[in-house]
Amino acid sequence: MKQFSSLHHWLLLPIGADTSRSSDEGLATSDDPLITALEPMDLPLNSHVAVARPGHGRLLLQDVYRLATGHALTVTSPRLWGPGQVWPAEPPRDNYREIAIKTVVIVVGDPWEHFFDMSHKHLNTLSKNNYALMAYVSETLNFRMNLTMADTWGFPVKETGNYTGTVGLMQRGEVDIGAAGLLIKETRMDMVDYAGEIVTFRGAFMFLKPALSEVSVIYFLPFSKTVWITFAVTLATLTFGQEASNRLCRKVNKSEKGEPTEWSEALLNSIGIVCQQGLSNPPENVSSRIIFLCLLMLSVFVLTSYSAIIVYLLQTSSNAISTLTQLMDSAFHLSMEDITYTSYVNDTMDPAIQRLFREKLYAQPYKQAFTTQEVGIAKIRTGLHAFHGDAGAHKVTSDTFEEYDKCRLKEIKMYSTDKLAFPVRKGSPYREHITQRARWLTEVGLVGREYKRWFYQRPKCDSSSHGFVSVRLQDFYPVLLVLVSGTAMSLVTLVAEILYKAMANAKLWPWSH
Repeated sequence: MKQFSSLHHWLLLPIGADTSRSSDEGLATSDDPLITALEPMDLPLNSHVAVARPGHGRLLLQDVYRLATGHALTVTSPRLWGPGQVWPAEPPRDNYREIAIKTVVIVVGDPWEHFFDMSHKHLNTLSKNNYALMAYVSETLNFRMNLTMADTWGFPVKETGNYTGTVGLMQRGEVDIGAAGLLIKETRMDMVDYAGEIVTFRGAFMFLKPALSEVSVIYFLPFSKTVWITFAVTLATLTFGQEASNRLCRKVNKSEKGEPTEWSEALLNSIGIVCQQGLSNPPENVSSRIIFLCLLMLSVFVLTSYSAIIVYLLQTSSNAISTLTQLMDSAFHLSMEDITYTSYVNDTMDPAIQRLFREKLYAQPYKQAFTTQEVGIAKIRTGLHAFHGDAGAHKVTSDTFEEYDKCRLKEIKMYSTDKLAFPVRKGSPYREHITQRARWLTEVGLVGREYKRWFYQRPKCDSSSHGFVSVRLQDFYPVLLVLVSGTAMSLVTLVAEILYKAMANAKLWPWSH
């Protein structure tokens, strides 16, 4: 009956009560007519129903409630109240007297027989940790868990108002509480209540940060735009100075023999100096030699710095991918651990996550998109692959990754919220007590203790460890592209020159007559 919900307070007085009796004589017992009359009624644990017995100018108060459906009414110890006194507080109701409460536990990816085996703690880690925390709650409240196993947290069924898994069991009233942590989501608020935050969900997309050469052309990165402009201006100035010096020298010393050079030849000579190729005809006058030495020293310093920075960039990882959208727009292949994530798209309104499932996951064969931790982590090591798993995947990375790869490991969370809480049936009378105990577990450090006990920590990166990095074809692909393009242009130019010469000799051009 909604009249006996936690929102209403009832004070019941027996008709024709004898006020001359002592307080002890007025105690309500299970065979009291008033208590007998209340027996068929639904008086949940969080109801506020007090039976009052008048006597000698005072009221004797006793609370009446039911711990669980099917159990007899509980009548609390008496407390006295008199006119002008503060209304006495209700006695605590946090002793459930070993009643059995229907509880759901999530068993997925690992059988129940391994649930308490620490050698398998990297499997279904989150559920095992949350069950351990609920076990503490059951001990402090003195109740037993009547377990029901579910294989999913609970996701909506398409085009229906029903849910699967844990949420579905509570929606149908088959269980009262959950020894599991559920993400606090607005879409589930109408189906379940949340009883206190416990731990943070550690699930995320894990991948190796790509090499810088995979996301950008590293040959433009060693110098800033200002340095490139300054170098080009200096090169042009020295080229002009050297050619002007040569021409002035020939003009002054007419007796010297030598073929005059073109400006294009002077530019090619300067580029040859920058590339450490030297000159076929070194300058003969002193001023040109001074300019040549300045240009040569400039090119040595620039080329040395450029080469050193290129070597460093070949070993550098990129931080360009830091959001879920950037990950989807990259060349990475995506996969997830196969533990009911396939239905999560039906329970979210986030367009980025919907796009992720639609374009990146459902577009692949099922076994490639949703796989095991071992397979997913192995794919990460091949490069350009991101795998979504929980903290249990850190055991696999710790066992299989080299130290250098551990430093490149990066995570991007998919969920907008990462707070987990114990779910309880909608309107459950146990919610307040479980919430209080969950907070107490956090305050006394038991949540942190169980977290360290069950969860593998992210592998630590030893910054002094640098693995050997082999140069791949992709790393100098832009250089090969320049070489191929230059070769193609030279061949096209050669063919054009040959055709021009042949047609000129055949006098096919009007201006050749």
